[in-house]
Amino acid sequence: MLPSRLTSRPVLPAFDVRVSERDGVRIVEVEGEIDILTAPALAEALRGDGGPGGLVLDLGKVPFMSASGLRLILSAHRRLSRRGGLALAGVRRNVAHVLEVVGLADVLLMAADVPAAIRLLAHG
Repeated sequence: MLPSRLTSRPVLPAFDVRVSERDGVRIVEVEGEIDILTAPALAEALRGDGGPGGLVLDLGKVPFMSASGLRLILSAHRRLSRRGGLALAGVRRNVAHVLEVVGLADVLLMAADVPAAIRLLAHG
């Protein structure tokens, strides 16, 4: 009996982006790693002006972020700074460390969770 030949295909990690609105604030919830493969989906969700109260990027389920994700966040921060603002919610330790290393932790609004991020945006 001949051994069966298995073809290996790369298994892509699960990634999901959900967009909703709460109290005039656009909420973009991300689940999975943000890297060069997943950044285009996040870029699409971050397009536009956010809600009238700004945009919250919920990173509570993001264990890793590459430079691709950092570029998207910086671009959104610049674009939204005059239109309600951007706040990050639930940033995990690994991602927070990356933000600190590149100097964005001192520039971006960050909160423990989405409700706290909404309050940050409301109070500028």
